[in-house]
Amino acid sequence: MRHLGRPLLAIFGLSAGALCLWLAMRGVDWREAGRIFRAADVRPIAAGVALYGAAMLMRAGRWRGILSFRSPVGLGVTLKALLAGYAVNSILPARLGELFRADYMARQSGLSRSGVLASIFVERLLDLVVVVGMLALGLAIVGGGSHAVLEALAVGILVVAVAVAGLYLVGTYLSEGRAEAFVSALFGRLPGGQTIVRLLAPRLGDFAQLLHEMRGARFAGVAAVTLPIWAVETLAVWLICRAAGVDLGPAALLCLMGGANLSTLMPTAPAYAGSFQFAYVVVLAGFGVSATAAVAAATTVQIYVIGGFTLLGLLTLAVATVLARRGGR
Repeated sequence: MRHLGRPLLAIFGLSAGALCLWLAMRGVDWREAGRIFRAADVRPIAAGVALYGAAMLMRAGRWRGILSFRSPVGLGVTLKALLAGYAVNSILPARLGELFRADYMARQSGLSRSGVLASIFVERLLDLVVVVGMLALGLAIVGGGSHAVLEALAVGILVVAVAVAGLYLVGTYLSEGRAEAFVSALFGRLPGGQTIVRLLAPRLGDFAQLLHEMRGARFAGVAAVTLPIWAVETLAVWLICRAAGVDLGPAALLCLMGGANLSTLMPTAPAYAGSFQFAYVVVLAGFGVSATAAVAAATTVQIYVIGGFTLLGLLTLAVATVLARRGGR
């Protein structure tokens, strides 16, 4: 069953992406979309990509701060793992690249995979809190939104609440050696249960221990970096959308950042193809932006930001692999 899980998730992601892409493309004037894309001003796009690179460096610093609750890790190692994970996450459907990132960082740093995975959960939760907050603020400014956008906000709030409660409970009650008793109570009497306990309990305990250690003012300082990260990324997206002829006001920009990034929560196709365009169409329709312009703006962001940093991540991964092989000779 474990071996079937990832292929099934990938198939679901590809199917969801294809459906979203079909929904987004209805009513799009392809000739006009092509004209918008070709006419996009390269200068603000280049500035947006540079800003996104700065945000990526800030993300590496934040992740390093989270990992430091377990052990010090160099910024270069963290950035390399972040870029490699970003690239694989864009290539593989259904966000399977996060598992690759955890494994890659564990191999690069010597940290446990379960501890690294816990850090990624915390990192993603911090982002989700800000994204939901941006969408809520944007909708509050305009006094409401479409049914689909309000539903997305409700789902986002629910996911945040469940995730915060879940991580808090795991960190509080399953750390400091209590994971084995918990796993034994669940699986110990099942056929093969002791094998499950031996495999799962240490990993769950290690996962919970990192969550338990992330408390107090030190963690608040690390978490606070999330706000400037998203401020820089929001400015980057505004510049690129403006280059594609979609000039967004504060409320529209907040709603777009919230809605588009919430759409990446669902398992979808590589590079969020389909779901990203659909989110732009749905959100920007409430601000008078045509489906054609919305799809053109979404695709511009995808190509220059997601595509550009995917190539950078793959290059980073390739160079690291070559160097590692040479060093092993």
